[in-house]
Amino acid sequence: MSLLTSAYNYTAINAIDVIKDPDLKAELVVKGLNRPTSMIFLSQDEILVAQQLGKVQRIVGKDISQSPELNRSSKVNSTALDITSIINSTGERGLLGIESSRVKQTDKNGNYDNDLKIYLIFTRNVSDIHLNNTNCMLKKCESTGRFVNSVYEYEFRDGKLVNPKLLFDLPLYSNDSIQHIGGAFTFDRADNRIYVTSGDGRGCEYSDCNYKSVYVLDSSGTKEVGGIYDFLTKDVQGGYKVTSRENYSQFAYGIRNSFGLEFDPVTGNLWDTENGPTFGDELNLVKRGFNSGWPQVQGIWPIKNNSEIANNPPPGLPKGYFLPESSDLEDTLGTIIDFDAIKNYSEPEFTWNHSVGVTSIKFFNSDKLGKKYENGMFVGTYKGDIYYFDMDKERNGLLLKGQLKDKVANNDHELRQAMFSQGLSSGIGVTDLEIGPDGYLYVLSYSTYGGAIFKIVPK
Repeated sequence: MSLLTSAYNYTAINAIDVIKDPDLKAELVVKGLNRPTSMIFLSQDEILVAQQLGKVQRIVGKDISQSPELNRSSKVNSTALDITSIINSTGERGLLGIESSRVKQTDKNGNYDNDLKIYLIFTRNVSDIHLNNTNCMLKKCESTGRFVNSVYEYEFRDGKLVNPKLLFDLPLYSNDSIQHIGGAFTFDRADNRIYVTSGDGRGCEYSDCNYKSVYVLDSSGTKEVGGIYDFLTKDVQGGYKVTSRENYSQFAYGIRNSFGLEFDPVTGNLWDTENGPTFGDELNLVKRGFNSGWPQVQGIWPIKNNSEIANNPPPGLPKGYFLPESSDLEDTLGTIIDFDAIKNYSEPEFTWNHSVGVTSIKFFNSDKLGKKYENGMFVGTYKGDIYYFDMDKERNGLLLKGQLKDKVANNDHELRQAMFSQGLSSGIGVTDLEIGPDGYLYVLSYSTYGGAIFKIVPK
């Protein structure tokens, strides 16, 4: 069955009451996508969706924001690019993200900027005969394994992505790294930099991460656990060019794995999401040189020995604490780790005690859902839930109240005030959150209805 056919042969569920706000609802816009990971709007009537196995789907329709049941005759779903033959999609590898060179891609008449460029990040084998191993962001790409996450630039012509140009490669820890490889990326158009997340490659587990890590060499020759890398580019006719291999750096480190990266449009601050093991998922305000602490710290909890991590601790001790023989909490914390001694360590702005699998992050710079959501933060999860947080006055943290004031969600009960949507996307859940040109929130689901896009609107 073709993707187009599968998108329309169904008994439609157009309004889904899974939004906790009684004044809002979710509408199904597109279904039948195959493992979608990221999306961008070219206009209100056109979306490009990156799919993990290697296809970019182009979805076109007259007012695409209307439900597919009402609009089935006007939608066209076609393949803008198929690179499945050169992609490795094992585990968390694959076609991971899509971005564009312009905030606004078309003019009021729907015409494309001739300089419009589309950017993809995907996992490939550097020995593939179709591609080359130039612009490697490590001095010895081959020594760290044959697989890399590559960022490519494409031109958008007649509904197709054409003329690929490699910008840079970021190696995985090893050929065995099929998880914890990051792949979120974003642009800071103010200073022409591209930011990319990387994980620890699952090449380490807790105590051995100090010598098993994804890294670049900083100016002092220090090897740091993978995190966020930034690449200085030159804006050339609407596109981006990595000017030299010297113009990249490890912006942040100590990050176990990250699927979400977003600039606050009000302040310009960079935020990320980070996945912990069975505890310690994080939201972070990321400054240059930021150290998230992995593998010494996850969430706000020190880690010393995997076998002694308390996933089900005694009463009064949060999950994640290393428990020596002493049962005294003060003694326990005082003897494990000196937080001040960790170079540039910064505590998260929010931590989940139990893992929810945080994914995409989006600042909602729109008033279409009401003033109370304007410029707040939405966060998607692997479990399919969406959380919402207001920002504090300085926008350097979250405005947290009640039991969340300590920046830690110890259980589902405490999370009720932050829960925006529950059960919208089942299985492997929310992979992307975007604001459409119409100002509404769009949700990309990896598995519900075979992969879908939902729109959040007032009732």
